[in-house]
Amino acid sequence: MTVARHISVDEAQKSSASIEVLLQKARALTPILRQRAAVTAQARRVPAETIQDFWDAGLWYLLKPKKFGGPELRPDVAFSVAKELGRGDGSAAWIWAVFTIHDFLVAMWPEEFQHEYWAKNTLSASSFAPTGKAEPASGGFRINGKWSFCSGVDNSDWLLLGVFFGPPSSGSQMPDIRYAMIPTKEAEIIDDWHVFGLRGTGSKSIVIKDSFVPNHRTLALADLLQANTPGSRIHASPLYKASAWAIIPFTISSSANGIARGGLEAFIEEMRVREGSFDHSPLAKKPGIQLAVAEASAMIDAADLLYWRTFTETIDKVMAGEALSLEHRARSRRDQGFSVKLAKDAVEKLFTATAGRGLYEGNHVQRAFADLHAIQGHIVGGWDMAAYSYGQIILGGPPLDTFT
Repeated sequence: MTVARHISVDEAQKSSASIEVLLQKARALTPILRQRAAVTAQARRVPAETIQDFWDAGLWYLLKPKKFGGPELRPDVAFSVAKELGRGDGSAAWIWAVFTIHDFLVAMWPEEFQHEYWAKNTLSASSFAPTGKAEPASGGFRINGKWSFCSGVDNSDWLLLGVFFGPPSSGSQMPDIRYAMIPTKEAEIIDDWHVFGLRGTGSKSIVIKDSFVPNHRTLALADLLQANTPGSRIHASPLYKASAWAIIPFTISSSANGIARGGLEAFIEEMRVREGSFDHSPLAKKPGIQLAVAEASAMIDAADLLYWRTFTETIDKVMAGEALSLEHRARSRRDQGFSVKLAKDAVEKLFTATAGRGLYEGNHVQRAFADLHAIQGHIVGGWDMAAYSYGQIILGGPPLDTFT
C-alpha cells in the first residue's frame, strides 16, 4: 500500500515547474534505484522507500487533470521520466509508468469516482484482460474472478480490472467488457510472481470474491476505444477526448530504452577496468568489446529516436484534435514494438560480451537483458503482432493487432 506519510503533491509539482527539473530529479534517483535493484528483485516488489522517493520528487500524478489540481502534462513529456528511471532499475520504472498511465485512465471515469480517487494520495494497479465476471446488483454489480500480471499490487490502493459483463449488445459484435475500480483491500493477493525478468514489479495474481462495485466505478471498454467517456465531457484538454488505445501502448515501451541505456552504462563502466582472465590485458582494448559498445549504443540511439518520434507525433495530433489515421496507428505500433526489439537486441549483445561474469545474479547487464525480454513478452511490447498488422494494413488488409 502507499506509505502513511502524506505530503502535498501539488507543492512538489509546483516546485518542479518544468519537465527539465522533473528529469533532473529522476536522474538523481537513478543511482539510488540501481543500488536497490538487487533487493527489489529479491523482494519481488518495489520497496515502499522507492514509492516515497517518487512522491518526494513530485514524480507522481503528472497526468492528473487540472480540474483536480494536477499538472496535466502531455504523455510524451511525462513518460520521458520513465526512460531516466529505467537506467537505474527496470522494475521501478515499469511500476512508475503503469501507475502514471492510470491517472490518464481515471480521468475518463465518471466525475463521482474521480473525486473519490483523488481525495488523497492514491496509486492503482491493474490487470486489463477481462477474466472476471459481473452480476447485476442494486446500484451496481457483484464482481468475482481471478486476474494475473497485476503489476504493483503491493503498492496500490485501487485495482483497475477488466471484467466481462455479458455478451454483445444489440447491433454490436464486441462482448460487454468494462473496467471496474475495486479497493485493493478487497482482493486476495496470490504470491505467484516468480519470474525471469521485471522481477521487482510484483506483478502477482489477485482474486476478487463477491465485491460490490457501484455503477460510478465502472467504465465501458467501447467508450474508451471510441473516446466517448464521462471524463471526456468534464475535462477541457483534447488529451482526455482521445481514444485511450492510441496512448496506452506507449506506456509499456516507455522504459525500454532507459533500461538498455542503463545496461550500456554498466557495461562500459565494467569494461573500462576489467582485465582478461588469462592474459590480464585490458578488455577495453579488445576489438570485440569495442564493437559491442559501438553496435549496442547505435541500436539504443536508434530505438530512442524511433520511439520518441512516433510518440511526439501522436500526441501532437491528439492535442490538435486531429483524428489518427489507421496508417498512423499502425506505424505507431510498429515503432513501439521495434524500439523494444532494438533495445533488447542491443543489450543481448552486451550480455553476450560480458561472458561468464554476466551469469552472476546482481549483474546489471544481466538484469537489463532479463527485463527487456519481459517487456517484449508483453502483449503490447512484442514485435511480431505489431509487425504483421502493419504489413497487412500497408498492403491493403484489415488490422491484426487489437491495439492498433
